[in-house]
Amino acid sequence: TATITTTTMVATETACNPTVAHLYFDGKQRNKIQEDSSLTTLPPEILKHCLVDYLDWGDLAKLSTVQSSWKTLLIDAARFGGCKAKWELAEAMLNGKRGLTKNPEQAVTLFREMAGVRLDFHNKKESDKTETESTAVSVERTKEPFSPAMKRIAECYLKGVGVETNRDLGVRWLQVAYEVANDVDAAHTLAVLYEHGKFAVEIDVYRAAEWFLKAAQGGHTEAMAEYGLCCELGCGRDQSDEEALDWYMRAANNGHTTAKYSVGEAFEEARGVPQSDEEACLWYYKAAVEGDVDSKRALRRLHDIARIVVPGVAAILDV
Repeated sequence: TATITTTTMVATETACNPTVAHLYFDGKQRNKIQEDSSLTTLPPEILKHCLVDYLDWGDLAKLSTVQSSWKTLLIDAARFGGCKAKWELAEAMLNGKRGLTKNPEQAVTLFREMAGVRLDFHNKKESDKTETESTAVSVERTKEPFSPAMKRIAECYLKGVGVETNRDLGVRWLQVAYEVANDVDAAHTLAVLYEHGKFAVEIDVYRAAEWFLKAAQGGHTEAMAEYGLCCELGCGRDQSDEEALDWYMRAANNGHTTAKYSVGEAFEEARGVPQSDEEACLWYYKAAVEGDVDSKRALRRLHDIARIVVPGVAAILDV
């Protein structure tokens, strides 16, 4: 089971309660990011103090209420600080951290700015799209793509946070993260969605196998092991012991513990490779020293061979 996750770029969060009201902007402007910067109205010493020395979002939010010309200070500061600062602010708004109350709608707006792509709906609202239309929309690059923001947008659509829940748009944004930014984590997340039917996505083992393969080919270690299992079981594709072993071996060589056990099992049972208890014990041992319980059981079963092939094996088996 995987969770939709992003590259961590958020600074250590400060433990403080929200200090400003939910709306950081005046009425009509609360859902709109102002393009006109208010930073030029600040004295240089205040600007440096706020944006360089501290850059605390709660303090900036409070400062933005001092006078009307500073009301967009929070967003201006994020833009001034670049993508990293904008990401920090969006995460703080999404989760209600760092002195800010939750404002997921504004967070999604910032994520869209950072994504670097725009889904082209041909001037129709996203909420009006059917499943077929929403998954077939074209993608327009607006600047350098930033896949963590794309994945956050996908997560928001899947969970209905800051936007209306839309399974298909959530899936589409994950696809875009892979297609435009080559984000293999997004491909793996898609595979897991199709495998387990998360967020009302219909279970589809063929699509799951397809996306596990895309992620595996891109170097995603967990996806290598998952696709190896698809090959072994013939789940979503034709069964093949040889291909299963190949992908298990790749994952094992990347440090995947369970894949090491699977390689050992393949040697023991002669699946895709000539039978060899000695080779099996070597792979079981590699997984056992990392705490794999099944590998320890296998080594106990093959103890007469294991004690010869792997001196000192008794130490990890308590025998």
